Amino acid sequence: MLAVLAVLLLAAPAAAQEPLALSATTGERGWVGLTVVAPAGLPVTVTEDGAPVASVSGPAALPHAAPWRCDRRVRRFVATAADGRTATAEARTPSCRDRLDVDAPDRARPGRRIRVAVRDRWGLGDVATQVCIRPPGGPVSCRGRRLGTGTERIPVRAPRPGEWRVRIGVPWGEELRTVDVARRSGRQRMLVTGDSMIQPLDDFLEQRLRPLGVRVTSDPNISTGISKPTLLDWPAHARAEAARVRPDVTVVLLGANDGFPIGDIPCCGDAWSRAYAGRVRGIMATLGRGGRGRVYWMTLPAPRGGFFRRTFPAVNAALRRAARAERQHARLIRLDRFFTPGGRYRATMRIGGEVRQVRQADGVHLSAAGAAAAAGLVVRALREERIVG
Repeated sequence: MLAVLAVLLLAAPAAAQEPLALSATTGERGWVGLTVVAPAGLPVTVTEDGAPVASVSGPAALPHAAPWRCDRRVRRFVATAADGRTATAEARTPSCRDRLDVDAPDRARPGRRIRVAVRDRWGLGDVATQVCIRPPGGPVSCRGRRLGTGTERIPVRAPRPGEWRVRIGVPWGEELRTVDVARRSGRQRMLVTGDSMIQPLDDFLEQRLRPLGVRVTSDPNISTGISKPTLLDWPAHARAEAARVRPDVTVVLLGANDGFPIGDIPCCGDAWSRAYAGRVRGIMATLGRGGRGRVYWMTLPAPRGGFFRRTFPAVNAALRRAARAERQHARLIRLDRFFTPGGRYRATMRIGGEVRQVRQADGVHLSAAGAAAAAGLVVRALREERIVG
């Protein structure tokens, strides 16, 4: 009995001295794995920054102890045994910079769906994302999505040519992809239309844009106006031109001949501008072709005098109202601000370091130099909105 007692007394300290250890690994993508070395059956609690991770009886292997996190790369874990002993382990997880795999084509055809695929390389899922589509010329549209463990396919409809941008926003940053949407021929279709004010601006646009792959169709309609349908019904004409040309972009300069009553509403008060804006909105929507086209409508630069001093501001007020309502289709090119800031008529202005005659002798139409400058404003807008390169 004395011999048995001696053995037991020696065995108890030996058991008490069995080690407590904790190790951490990041070998499996997306997970911190922990290994607890402890006497068999000894309760052990594992925490991270005081928060419980697992409760086990030693020894134990925890291959999925804690998922990788984007807000914390250095992970520190503490194992606390029931007998009061502790052990620590540390792991460093990868940055989230390359966590998302976003696949999108470099090129696409207008009217086709762009297939954008998003995958969580870590395989964890449950990622809150905001997917934003910015067409050439806008407007941007965003929607929230939650990324799962598989591949999320995001269909993007790209009805018109230009550079389309897809932004995937996540809590730790964003992923941006650009897709060049172009016709098989590589050429875009532009309709340049309006009254006599559009000449010779249409010629300058054709000269500037042909090398950029734009085919310009000119459609001047002398002496016509939206408020004088007896000479030309502009809403009907816009429908016909949209069907005939199928323009990707339309440039409009129109309104110098307006000022006629709309129904029983005389020019040029607020009621007339609202009625005029309603007709302009319809034309903008028609030429916008349900998102397949972009409309650049130019305001009228202030005239030198006469009845035009009443009609031009009323027309411009209507254009601003219509463009605000149809911003998904249209953008204003502010010729009034460029040529006549503050509504002050100028026959000359400095362009490219030289003083140039920008208005014709009638005090209404643009001269060749003025039309060339106006064409430059259009080309600048096309570049800004990523419609041409």
